[in-house]
Amino acid sequence: MVRYIVFCEMTPEFLRLSLEDRKALPLSWGQIASQFGVKMLFWGMPLGVHEHVVCVFEANGSNEKYFKFQREWLALGKPEAGKYVKNTRTITVY
Repeated sequence: MVRYIVFCEMTPEFLRLSLEDRKALPLSWGQIASQFGVKMLFWGMPLGVHEHVVCVFEANGSNEKYFKFQREWLALGKPEAGKYVKNTRTITVY
């Protein structure tokens, strides 16, 4: 198993959402992840750090599953890219 700790800096548009909407969005990320064989273990909204959301994902096998998921999750190459997630930092744990 490979785990990915992902710190997300969110856009002002995300930060303007209600707390309920902000909580719902990561759940949709878990649904996207499952389509690529990646599991979201948990997520949270940390305090006192630059990022707004932290997620932990898990994939069995190669990093390829995670990278395919990340491309879809962040809508890279699509007009909606950057709508809610401004920047991510990922720590890969083997």
